[in-house]
Amino acid sequence: MKTLIILSPILIVLMAALYFIWAVKKREKKQHIKKEIMKSGNQGEYKVQAVLRPLERPNSPYRVYHNVKLGPDLLHTNEYDTIVIGPNGIFHIETKNYGGERGGIIDIDSKQNWILHKKSGYSKIITNPTGQVDSHEYRLQGFLNRVVGVRNLPTQGIIALACDGIVVRSQDEPNKDIPVLGRHQLLSYIKNYNQGKLVLYPRTIKKISHSIEAMNYKQQAQ
Repeated sequence: MKTLIILSPILIVLMAALYFIWAVKKREKKQHIKKEIMKSGNQGEYKVQAVLRPLERPNSPYRVYHNVKLGPDLLHTNEYDTIVIGPNGIFHIETKNYGGERGGIIDIDSKQNWILHKKSGYSKIITNPTGQVDSHEYRLQGFLNRVVGVRNLPTQGIIALACDGIVVRSQDEPNKDIPVLGRHQLLSYIKNYNQGKLVLYPRTIKKISHSIEAMNYKQQAQ
């Protein structure tokens, strides 16, 4: 009995040490997974940025912004992967790098659930990004109405899949309101949007661009 009494503090210390080691390893694992997700997302954004580079040439009528925050005011903003302003419309692009470098298959069922099947054989349900794009659309409209002072401009949200090896299969008709495009489809889609009709004057594009730059300058200054 005395031996147990003597050993019990040692056991408590040992158990506490083991728990501490387990907790540290668990936290490190979570941080590693988070870093890998961020790394994958950044790689996807770089791929999309490269595809859109022709729109950024000096003689291009388009203006392109990456990783900017927009909203009706500085306290209510969303962060956008890419914004493209052109004579035929305004586009906000949400980039996803599902499948990483290896790719896979995304099944969209009748309830709009997204299931990612990786080539390794692993499958999981992923968040349907259309809700995120809808939120971006709402904030963008607030930005255009209150900050820029223009209304009723054609805006279009897009989900861009950065990985070339990803295939999308849907049980229903594709969502025409928010298209899901491979990155190599982006240029053609943007240029042919509204059948290429000119609906934004150069001065309007310039006004929107200046407002985006001003809002993000203020964000960085805070």
